[in-house]
Amino acid sequence: MAAEQQNPEPMRAHGGLPDLTGPLSPPPPLLDLVGADGSWVREELAHGTFEAWHFFPHGSAGSAPTHVFIQPVASGDPAAAARGVTTTVLREVRPAEAAEAARRGHRTGQAERYPLAERVEELLRTPDRPTEAYLAAVALRYERLADAGNRSPVRTLVNITGLPLGTVKSHIQLARKRGLLEAVGAKAGGRASGRAHALVAAAKPGRTAAGDPQAAAVPQLRKTRPASTSTFP
Repeated sequence: MAAEQQNPEPMRAHGGLPDLTGPLSPPPPLLDLVGADGSWVREELAHGTFEAWHFFPHGSAGSAPTHVFIQPVASGDPAAAARGVTTTVLREVRPAEAAEAARRGHRTGQAERYPLAERVEELLRTPDRPTEAYLAAVALRYERLADAGNRSPVRTLVNITGLPLGTVKSHIQLARKRGLLEAVGAKAGGRASGRAHALVAAAKPGRTAAGDPQAAAVPQLRKTRPASTSTFP
């Protein structure tokens, strides 16, 4: 399984040494042991004699790691390595700081891969749904959820928007009908069109497209559920 590749970001601790770096790719044997996709953070232990690899599955970046592997480093002190992973070495393991490194790397990676992410989240919660810009945001968010391996993107959109399940389904169908969400072979969910990206990019922050000529084509919604504040991949 391929690990999430992002620009390594060192976290300084223990006298300013950059001994926590990630997300990055671990040695292949560790990938085989975990057998899942996610983020890895490397932590240097015992003055470089050992290294700890913290694994965070997709969708859990920022929580505690599910796996932590400790192994000697080839360039480390042979005598110290021969003593093994002692309690002194174990006391240096910092899962909370590794989680923070994973969070920071996740935010950086999301911003690079989804530059319109904040605008999309804003449009999904706009009160005058469904505008064209809102439907474009639905297309972009649906594609992103499918890319992340989300097994129920429709229900996730229900949580994000606070709208009923049937309403969200109709909005997805409408996005497809208007060419904002396109089918791409056997890809689950499809792909947001170039027009969808352009609509979201053109939408003004903090407000909706009040003059949207397409908004009147769909009945406005009266009842909604409170939108979820959770974040998703």
